[in-house]
Amino acid sequence: MTNLHFRVLFSYLLLAFLIWLLVMFEFRLDDSFITYRYARNLADGLGLVYNPGDQILSTTAPLYAIALAALSFVIRDFHALGGLISTISIGLGAWFVYKLLPEYMPFVVRYWAGIVYLTSSLLWLSLGMETSIWIMMVLGAFYASQVEKWKLAGLLIGLSVLTRADAAIAGGIIGISAFLTALNRISTRANWRKSIYEFALASIIPILLFLIYAAVFYGSPLPATLSAKSAQAVLGISGLGLNVDMLGGVKLILRSLMDQSSLYIVIALLILFGVAGRSSNIVKQIVFWGGLHLLAYAMLRVAPYRWYYAPLIPGAILLAASGLYFLQQRMSMRGFRHSFAVVVLISIFPLVAHVSSILKIKQYLTAGGPPNAMLPVIDWKAYHDTGEWLAENTSIDATVGVAEVGQLGFFARRWMTDYLGLLQPDVSAMLRRSDLYSWLVAYVPDYLVFQRFRGAGLVLYNLYIENDPWFRANYHPTINFDDARYYAGPVTVFERIAAKSQTVDEQSADVDFEIYI
Repeated sequence: MTNLHFRVLFSYLLLAFLIWLLVMFEFRLDDSFITYRYARNLADGLGLVYNPGDQILSTTAPLYAIALAALSFVIRDFHALGGLISTISIGLGAWFVYKLLPEYMPFVVRYWAGIVYLTSSLLWLSLGMETSIWIMMVLGAFYASQVEKWKLAGLLIGLSVLTRADAAIAGGIIGISAFLTALNRISTRANWRKSIYEFALASIIPILLFLIYAAVFYGSPLPATLSAKSAQAVLGISGLGLNVDMLGGVKLILRSLMDQSSLYIVIALLILFGVAGRSSNIVKQIVFWGGLHLLAYAMLRVAPYRWYYAPLIPGAILLAASGLYFLQQRMSMRGFRHSFAVVVLISIFPLVAHVSSILKIKQYLTAGGPPNAMLPVIDWKAYHDTGEWLAENTSIDATVGVAEVGQLGFFARRWMTDYLGLLQPDVSAMLRRSDLYSWLVAYVPDYLVFQRFRGAGLVLYNLYIENDPWFRANYHPTINFDDARYYAGPVTVFERIAAKSQTVDEQSADVDFEIYI
């Protein structure tokens, strides 16, 4: 690595650390705590499981969980550890974006592209998740394929697939590239197949090893969350609102970004110029990867979540950088003497847009606000306090039913079931056949945790559950936790007052939920 490239990398990492420490350190994404709990259980010798004793794979990021478990012996705070890993990954991802652009482009354009990637709010709003990590490794694999280091490209793809299976799409694209490279060398090299078998073996071996382990330990290599997200989609539940599909999520995200800053239109225009200009093959591959990723999720019909759209970012930024270069070239060809100065001026607008988004996130972290596709949900104090209360005031063998299993489950340290189907496959199977309530009478948890909207009744799907005779006979409210920044409302813990055997007998005799809609 030359001194220039090292200084670029250092500057990206430094800026990433500043954003994390000054803006995002208190941010918590509930889903990341599912993987944190897997990691903590593994570090404590309980296995790679969510509920000790339940051999169910409910995390989509097994390699990330294993890495967290190993590193937790150095940094025990999983929230800080997850944020640190994500921050480093965002900085490294920016460096790969810079390296993936052809060197004939001006340095300032390439460096700008890395800064735009690094300040993308969609990445920061996935902090603590595996998102920035697997995308960084995929970008590294694309760069390794560009310089024909096929073993490294394959290894990075294999590791990224184990961090999130979505990376298999990028692996297929790079695999085709390795195949075409081999075909071009049939008549010039004796060992023309080298790119194929080096990439294939390096990527397949780590994946195959985990698949064998998962098949033996869990009974299936597929995470239970895939079935759960499909079931949620059937019910219209998603991380972006009711009845939002993948393409509808794109519209919501774009609308939210434009509300934060109208200067995002400049990025859109630069992308169009990038399409009109000449992009390198590697840039085209990364753009194709993002589009194919979106198409695959749309075809799977799973409930969309914000981080599902992150693979679109690298291709969009690389196209925008190509668009900047295209503009400079066109102006220079027409003899415009100040073309470079104009390009620098234009490049400032996207950075201003990204800074506006980051400042809006900072405002939300301080004061909260209504739900928004591109702003955080301030739920962690209420969830943390609820989880701590459960840990301190319930027996070690108590069972808890919740909707959000991330922070609540992490801090409660109790056996959890969730009515969104993430933890138990039979619950997601119920949801797929539109059976919304059998999980409750099947599991009858010792405690139930519900979140109510401010000023509204307590709702379980379309059931006003507080008015239900069976629920009132078996559960009563124990304690509330609230945070004024949490727009959705207070969190209430209900305790089961009937003996479980008595409750089950009553269920078998007559279970008749009255639905209020």
